[in-house]
Amino acid sequence: MTARQRDLLQTLVVLGVLATPGWLLPPTWGLAWLAAVAVLAGPSVWLTWSHAPFVVTPASEVERIVTALRLSPDESFCDLGAGDGQLLVEIRRRTGARCHGIEATPLLYAVARMRIAASGLDRATVQLGDLYRADLSEVDAVYVWGTAYGVGTEAFRQFLEQALPPGARVVSYHTPLWGEPAQHTDTRGLRPLHVYILPGTRPTEQREPGTGAELSRVEVAGVEPASEATQSKRLRV
Repeated sequence: MTARQRDLLQTLVVLGVLATPGWLLPPTWGLAWLAAVAVLAGPSVWLTWSHAPFVVTPASEVERIVTALRLSPDESFCDLGAGDGQLLVEIRRRTGARCHGIEATPLLYAVARMRIAASGLDRATVQLGDLYRADLSEVDAVYVWGTAYGVGTEAFRQFLEQALPPGARVVSYHTPLWGEPAQHTDTRGLRPLHVYILPGTRPTEQREPGTGAELSRVEVAGVEPASEATQSKRLRV
């Protein structure tokens, strides 16, 4: 069984469990419950097959992700697959950066909007749609947690190269981008955290936290710097 088939089976099992109360409730309520699960099932199955199943980024990993992103208040961040908005809100709260999320599942999108509203934070938004159609032309850093058949493909890497501006930072949780070693890999937590910088960043510059300057070398304990040969490479368009 491939990873994609396994993830799809997992999603179907979860949907089956969610549908169970529909068979136990009185007919009117039961049909309403099953209809709601059916509405959720379509986008969930499609997203699992095309990108990744919905899995919340562990709260214990947020600090590592914030450190890897190195955002300052004058920068813009995008969460590619915002889910329920939990990580988006945390990054906005901790960095002060302008934060935007993209989510393709209507239910999770609604939950994310409610979470943002409840947080009372400004400059935090989420939109419903396909991440491949998102406008990332003014984004300084993105975060993504995906699968080998989604994030780890040549098509996804080419999308990032074409959609993001030069010098943008890409932080990928668990799955590395296709065909290019990460500039830095943090292996301290539950899963590896891979950091990339798109073409346009000068390799001699250092970025101090909170300054908004460009980053080419992350001085963080536990982060393995790439070799000089790797550092000279960039994600090429």
